[in-house]
Amino acid sequence: MMSDFAGFRRPSLRPGVRSGPTQDGGIEFTYLDGRRFVEFEFDAGRAERFQDFVAVLAEGGLSAAELGAAFPGSPQEYGEMLAALDEQGMIAEAEEAAEGGMSGVSAYAHLRRHADRVRAEVRSPLVEALVDGSVTRGQLIGYAVEYWHITHLCPRALAPALARDDLGLPVWEKLMHFYMTERNHDRMMEKSLAAVGVPREALLRAQPLPATMAIMASLGVYAYNFPLALISTLFPMEEPEPEFLELFRLRCAELGLPEGFVRPIVSHSDVNEDEAHEAVSLDLLADFPYLSTETVRECAKAVADVIEQRARLDAEVVSWYGAGGELRDFGHHGYPTQAGKALTCAPLTSLA
Repeated sequence: MMSDFAGFRRPSLRPGVRSGPTQDGGIEFTYLDGRRFVEFEFDAGRAERFQDFVAVLAEGGLSAAELGAAFPGSPQEYGEMLAALDEQGMIAEAEEAAEGGMSGVSAYAHLRRHADRVRAEVRSPLVEALVDGSVTRGQLIGYAVEYWHITHLCPRALAPALARDDLGLPVWEKLMHFYMTERNHDRMMEKSLAAVGVPREALLRAQPLPATMAIMASLGVYAYNFPLALISTLFPMEEPEPEFLELFRLRCAELGLPEGFVRPIVSHSDVNEDEAHEAVSLDLLADFPYLSTETVRECAKAVADVIEQRARLDAEVVSWYGAGGELRDFGHHGYPTQAGKALTCAPLTSLA
């Protein structure tokens, strides 16, 4: 029996799907202004019951099994119909009535508290090295290299969210504004790295550390599949870190790194602060009058994940660039293969 079609617990027509009778007495479903459509024909004796079933499907109030029982036909026909609709992207999991929920502003406060709890359990080897003075020149430059990768890839990670048509115009416009402000921030970092002999051409050839790539891949997946999670992770990625920057500047001075290396990194942080990037999550979440408890819980998981991944990145910066690793340019004859031993599947050292 196909009552559990494709794993849907409570199948429903996706918002924006329209249905109506055809000239020959069938029914047609259209989506995305008619760019997707599917038509069904049925016996005249089942026409009225079929239309009733479509109304029930649109409401999303029944489980998959209950829908199967209400379908005016065989289980096989039921499964084939849902499969045809799902193939056109017209079926979604209906929202179940939540026992509780909150506004987007309240969700932001909840996520901030959750982030503080996660940070209290996470340790950063890079911050520890900055504090105790054991950080090396190579690790500081390596941090800037990975920072460049993040600013360079950020617009690409955000772009899938801008291709969606279900966010609402106010949210879309704010995301577009944020996207535009993030473009070309990598050029600021390129000035920093050029001051220590790392040209843009070498950066474009270089492979990010695994944790850097994992962070950006996660943000891209959230943008494509779960934009609220992307929105929720922006504040831990964008908020100022004055204590870190102060330590960074101090150690750079001690190790003789030029001011041309330090200044653009500090300037980029100042730009984020001037443009209130740390408030972008709040600004966007404020447009959501209600978020279910389950949605907020999933957003909290994303926030925790990005904080832990940043700690993992700090650990990889320390291990890779502290073991003789330079730019991960796989095409260069001098690629430091021995430093790769620093990146193993050992237990995560960045978590307490």
